[in-house]
Amino acid sequence: MNPLKKKKNNRLYSDFNIILFSLFIFFLPTQLGKHFFPPYSYLNGVRVDYLSPTLYLTDIFVFFLFIFNLKTVINFFKNKKVLVGLVLLLINASLAINKPVAFYQLVKIIEWLVVFSLGRDLLKIIREKILLFILFLSAGLELVLAVSQMILKHSLQGFAYWFGERLFTLSTPGIAKATIQGIEFLRPYGTFSHPNSLAGYFLLLYFFVLAAKKFNKYLVWKYLLLFVFSCLIFISFSKAAILTYLILNTLYFMLNAKTACRICKIARVTVPIIISLIFLQATTDPLTVDKRLGLIKNSLTIIFQHPVFGVGLGNYLVAQSAFASKYFLFFNQPVHNIFLLFITETGIMTAGMVAYFLLKPVYLIFKENPYVILVVIFTGLFDHYWLTLPQTWLVLALIYGSVSSAFFVSRLSLRS
Repeated sequence: MNPLKKKKNNRLYSDFNIILFSLFIFFLPTQLGKHFFPPYSYLNGVRVDYLSPTLYLTDIFVFFLFIFNLKTVINFFKNKKVLVGLVLLLINASLAINKPVAFYQLVKIIEWLVVFSLGRDLLKIIREKILLFILFLSAGLELVLAVSQMILKHSLQGFAYWFGERLFTLSTPGIAKATIQGIEFLRPYGTFSHPNSLAGYFLLLYFFVLAAKKFNKYLVWKYLLLFVFSCLIFISFSKAAILTYLILNTLYFMLNAKTACRICKIARVTVPIIISLIFLQATTDPLTVDKRLGLIKNSLTIIFQHPVFGVGLGNYLVAQSAFASKYFLFFNQPVHNIFLLFITETGIMTAGMVAYFLLKPVYLIFKENPYVILVVIFTGLFDHYWLTLPQTWLVLALIYGSVSSAFFVSRLSLRS
């Protein structure tokens, strides 16, 4: 092939990759998709989103990224640990109570691994300033939407529908609310399924951007973006996310603040504490603790009933539907703990093997950016969205993939 033609083709390929990655990152917080409700997606006559096979807009972007980066993905899947882990999960799916749901979840895990493998190339493809700008546009849209929902006390619909916003008002049964000194607020959903998942999504991005030194070349953009992320975390009224933000933010500035200004150091720690206390005093669901304890009790019972292979990927709700619930439709909620949820579905043996395979990758990511690991651990103890919702599921793969890439790049530079 003519060298000039080959160079031109490589340039076109690179440009198309950048456009695809950029669109994927921008639309990642959205949940526009087509839900399918076959008979196995119903529990006790009620259709359940968690059991529904869904084609999201972001899935289409992942598919095209997979096609245009086929060599990178295939090389990643040649890893023996990845292959053994997938075989274990395949066996688990074949033994599941509801096999179609389990195999659909296996496909989503493969998609997660594809995004993780491509996240490792993110630093090479998209420049830092462009990445910050895309994240700012995406988060800015969510902030406008969230604030509007709070003020109007209902969803916007219209253009927001095409970003995956769901229809709700303050009077919708089961809607998330918060009360401060007798004033009731609608907790904003943005384009997410719940304010908690909105908070978790931007909390992870906050500490990814905060701890990444490569963004320090563009401090104005960086701190503007961190401000937008912080606003979204606070107005979600998610106590787990706000407490995690407070603890890790304080830890970060105590360990990394290099300014000689003692007042500045104190301000960086005290201001987030004061703002956090304002939002933490809000009253949300008064029964949340009782509900979560009930779900934990159910999950432990299921683990004892299916200790070796679990109930199958994505089958937690199928197993839990056999339990009585004193809360309306609450049997359709997974246990609010990602560790119990994973063990319940995969069994102690498979969960143990997968955890063993993940030890080294998690350790390497922790060395590069411990905060993105701690965010998931702290919030994952009190919620399930890292494993069950599309936005948080895929952003986890993207961030962990890019952070692992940063670690390998820094190690290579050090050796050189």
